[in-house]
Amino acid sequence: MLMLMLMKVTTTPSAILALGALVSPANAASLRITVEAPSNVGLAPALLSFHDGSVDFFDTGSAASAGLELLAEVGDTSLLQGSLAAGSDNVTIANGGPFFPGNSNTVTFDISDTNTLLSFAAMILPSNDWFIGNNNAIDISSIITGGLGATNTFDFGRVYDAGTEAEDFMYSPGNGIIGITTPATPGDGTATTDVISLVDQADPFGSFANTSAGFDSTIFDFNAAGVGNTILGRITITNVPEPSSIALVSLAGLGLIGRRKRS
Repeated sequence: MLMLMLMKVTTTPSAILALGALVSPANAASLRITVEAPSNVGLAPALLSFHDGSVDFFDTGSAASAGLELLAEVGDTSLLQGSLAAGSDNVTIANGGPFFPGNSNTVTFDISDTNTLLSFAAMILPSNDWFIGNNNAIDISSIITGGLGATNTFDFGRVYDAGTEAEDFMYSPGNGIIGITTPATPGDGTATTDVISLVDQADPFGSFANTSAGFDSTIFDFNAAGVGNTILGRITITNVPEPSSIALVSLAGLGLIGRRKRS
């Protein structure tokens, strides 16, 4: 079948367009996704779900699910991802573990073009049950329908407390950021049964995270209104060609070059 396709592309340039149509199915989009931790706060691996409205990671004022608790306390996305609705396209983006301040990672990921809504969550480091995310899905349909090169960047500054542990950063996977070197097992802090709430204050780490190691907690302002917010997480999504399309169209181009040399 591949040989027949190559024979066609050696006869006319218009066949390249036909080949592109064959390898770019109408029910899928390929997205390049970059997750960044642009401030002095890090992130644990981030979970992104592309869906049709059937996915909801959390609601402020409600109890955290078991999956969200695991994400917010230890940065483990597996339980939450496993609970998401069938048909959603889900990806965990890591950077060899946590995203320490200034780190980023990029993946290319195929989604169904019916999954035009995005939900996101990532644990804040240092913390033992705080996270960033969106409790209302983000519409990314303009990126999907905008064609190749369509892009958008989403900044996250609102921080949520999962309400599942008392604040004690000894149990944070990222406690080295604030100079805590005594190991403690993440997730083993004092359990609580509070509901999910915004961390809405200036100097949110001030009462329990100032150390002699030089961590300056006063530079952070988790103001819920977004005024003066530190950008803690950033996602950039770009519509890109599918890898298979690039490879086959490259083959098609080589076929045309070969034909011209023979003519």
